[in-house]
Amino acid sequence: MQSERFRWLLNKGMIALPIILVLVLLARCGGEPDGSGEQASTDQASEPNPEQTDATEENRDQAQAEETRTEERDPESFTAEEIKAAMQEHIENRTQMGNPGVFEITDPRTSQTLELRFQKIHDPVRTMGDGHYFACTNFAAIGDPYKTYDLDFWLQVHDGELVVYEENVHKLPVHKHGEWVQQPRYNFVDDRINLLR
Repeated sequence: MQSERFRWLLNKGMIALPIILVLVLLARCGGEPDGSGEQASTDQASEPNPEQTDATEENRDQAQAEETRTEERDPESFTAEEIKAAMQEHIENRTQMGNPGVFEITDPRTSQTLELRFQKIHDPVRTMGDGHYFACTNFAAIGDPYKTYDLDFWLQVHDGELVVYEENVHKLPVHKHGEWVQQPRYNFVDDRINLLR
């Protein structure tokens, strides 16, 4: 039952992960024997251990402070710098996966895996409402910094932090008149994707 409740709380994003971990640890520590193989006497079991009491109170205080910080943060209040920092972290983490130093993304239309190197995040980043954000970026093909792709990223607030939940290839490099230009696959109309043919 604790496992189901734990999953439900995480999915709903109602309580920050550290609080849940503290509660799970408290629940596990409360009912386990001392490990010596002997039953504790009734007198010993009824006496509180001052060290455990202090640690438990400290954990509760920490959990309450974390919950307050999470509740205080308005999902619409993230700044452009915070959005860009979340993007940088996501890109760095993705670049460490698989082929180190290479950002790999599968083109949803061609199923081709693109191997790219990050260049920049475009200004401005956007607030979409309801705790959702959007950022547009430039990546270059490995070995050709002029052959650039425009990738779009959507972020949302999860447990008080911004997390990327969708990536998409917005513009592809097309060679025209002796140079690489970006050709869009879609544009935005009222914050909705409008596919171009």
